[in-house]
Amino acid sequence: MTTSPRWLSELYGPGGGGAAEGMLRHLDATEMDPVSLLVRESAQNSWDARVGDGPVDYRIGLRTLGPSEAPVWRELLSENAPSVEHLRLRSSLARPVVRVLTVTDTGTRGLGGPTRADVVPDGESDFVSFVRKTGSSQDLSSRGGTYGYGKAVFHLVSRPHTVLVHTRCRVGRRYETRLIGWAVHESYSTDTVDGPKTFTGRHYWGRVQDGYVEPLVGEEADEVARKLGLKAFPVDCTGTTVAIVDPDLGERDDAEAMQWIVDVMIWNLWPKMLPEGGDAPMRFTVTRDGVEVPVPGPSDVPHLRPFLWAHGEMDRVVEHKRLGRTLGRMGVRKFIAPAGPPPKAAQEAGVGDRLHHTCLMRPVDLVVRYLAGPPFYEEHGGYAAVFRADPGMDRVFAATEPASHDNWMVDRLQGEDRLLAKHALRRIADAMKEASAPAAVVNTAGDGVSLAGMSKLMAGLMAGAAGQGGSAVFAVESDAGADGRWSDAGRPTDGEGSGAADRSGPRGQGRRGARVRYLDDPFHDIVDGKTVLVQRFELLDVGDQAVRARLAVALSGALGREGEPPKGASVPTVLGWRSDTGEVHTVAELHVAGGDGSIWSLLVRPAPDTVTDIAVTSERKDGSG
Repeated sequence: MTTSPRWLSELYGPGGGGAAEGMLRHLDATEMDPVSLLVRESAQNSWDARVGDGPVDYRIGLRTLGPSEAPVWRELLSENAPSVEHLRLRSSLARPVVRVLTVTDTGTRGLGGPTRADVVPDGESDFVSFVRKTGSSQDLSSRGGTYGYGKAVFHLVSRPHTVLVHTRCRVGRRYETRLIGWAVHESYSTDTVDGPKTFTGRHYWGRVQDGYVEPLVGEEADEVARKLGLKAFPVDCTGTTVAIVDPDLGERDDAEAMQWIVDVMIWNLWPKMLPEGGDAPMRFTVTRDGVEVPVPGPSDVPHLRPFLWAHGEMDRVVEHKRLGRTLGRMGVRKFIAPAGPPPKAAQEAGVGDRLHHTCLMRPVDLVVRYLAGPPFYEEHGGYAAVFRADPGMDRVFAATEPASHDNWMVDRLQGEDRLLAKHALRRIADAMKEASAPAAVVNTAGDGVSLAGMSKLMAGLMAGAAGQGGSAVFAVESDAGADGRWSDAGRPTDGEGSGAADRSGPRGQGRRGARVRYLDDPFHDIVDGKTVLVQRFELLDVGDQAVRARLAVALSGALGREGEPPKGASVPTVLGWRSDTGEVHTVAELHVAGGDGSIWSLLVRPAPDTVTDIAVTSERKDGSG
């Protein structure tokens, strides 16, 4: 009869070895949230293990073990488990509610190669590199990193520092499933039946033989994984699942934690999500107890969208001319700033309350960090840049990264490598300084206008929020006429000779015009599940009136207005008019009596990625006024 898998604690050998706590301490030094670090490191590992040209499917799921599953985990993982003072696994399994966080990739090669560290591999050695060795590096040309200390993040997120590794790989011409448990804590000494012994703090769960632990393999691995509720890999598919026992998600509840994971994915992995709607190299899924948590596309995130623009315009070559070395490519984009601060996951990655940053990445196209530059001179504007290191510089920049891969610490380099890396950062800093300063833009009439002269226009900006379908908008006070033209005196005209609306008082009266008072700047609201712009106003004159909206559009990256939208471009539309009683009139032109103190709201559906200029006009009907 086959014995059940069990735990075995690793003894120090006569020649010594590394203490297990060293793995965790390398990552404890970073200020990054452990869950964020988990997403970054595990996604990089998954990308490094890709096979062929197909996409990598990367999935993170949180589940609460059901009443039929929890006892199985307790029974299987408690067998010969270390005492609580050396590993807190028993305490975690004894909780009334036991949770498991799984990180899964497919489209990857799985953890193949030898299962023993003392066997010279004939090809890949992924199992040994991930499970057995600590702090080792591999030749990972064109890849994000190694299985060095970064893999310890799986243990760092687990309260008992315990994971199960379930993988399917190719061994020769056949497929093989492997399952092993692995825990790290602190080294210790204790009395045993053979006398006092010193242990490394590493513990393994599986098939014990010859003083060490082998993984369960084949049908046995499949059967035990099934009992634990770990999803089986398709017969002809390879990949890996790391199950994190009793995850520590910080102060967040489960819903908040999974949303945090989504945000971290977006802000750190967005280059792998491009092209959107096409053949992106990685596909991302997040679930909570089997229910999918939506992962929006990068362009659906207002604060991130400018970095996508810059990424698509990386036409600036960064080079060291004297040494004849290309260091990378860079794109820079100015824009009108979205409303409010970016998500906390973005702030953790280096983005501040205002956007004036360069996204640093190596050729592997994974975000290293967002490097802050000088703030944009106008508080309502900003710039975003992307720097992608040249493949010939990948080795240099990789050597600057700490275990958490979240910074370029160029001072640790020597010689020419240091010179090149520092030069690249100087050129990035120069580009951000240039982007932060005033420059000339072209308005719709084709005249050069200093940005400093647009202060009044910029002062009326109200940044947007994500709407349905991910559209983001910016609303601006109506200082321009409906056609976006500017008079010679620098004041807008409306084609009828009247002045623009003044938010400090009522609109000027024309031949048949009635006065309109704006009550505040436009703001966002949700109507029937859609994000809309709302402009509140009051009709001051008594009598029946015809009220209309005039909407103009400008591209948010241009800081100028568009009188005529490009052919096929989306335009803002009037959704209706809302009375102060909440009744909505879904008409383009509102016919209503004014002068009675009623407050009305214009509801506008904005066009994606635009600045929307709103003007409300009112005309007396015949016989009124």
